[in-house]
Amino acid sequence: MFGKGDKKEMKPKKDYSSSEIKSILSKELKVSGNIKAEGKVRIDGQIEGDIEGDYVILGASSAVTGNVNADILIVQGTIKGNIRSETLELKASSVVEGEIFAKNFIVEQGSTISGKVSSGKFHESNIQPIRGTISGKGKQQ
Repeated sequence: MFGKGDKKEMKPKKDYSSSEIKSILSKELKVSGNIKAEGKVRIDGQIEGDIEGDYVILGASSAVTGNVNADILIVQGTIKGNIRSETLELKASSVVEGEIFAKNFIVEQGSTISGKVSSGKFHESNIQPIRGTISGKGKQQ
């Protein structure tokens, strides 16, 4: 009844509701380079590079110049780059300059967005990897 071609790779859903934050990058920290994290991570510092993670919290003092890919992303700080996320929550203090691709998209009053937003059904039609030039850096991502 089901052939080999009928199987789809399903990524198991992770439950982060009771999990603790595994790593914290403090506001005094400045990183030049890409970050890849598993589990919950909180970033309060400045990142010049791409971030990839399962559950990423960008605190109010965070400033990211680069693309962010995360299953769950909560933003209180600033991102200059593109975002791809299953669930994206922009808090009132957030500032985003770049394209947003998020299946579930929550925006608090007061957040600032400059760029194209694709969410819900439109998110699924834009599943290609993020590539582009970061503003002011001239680097190809």
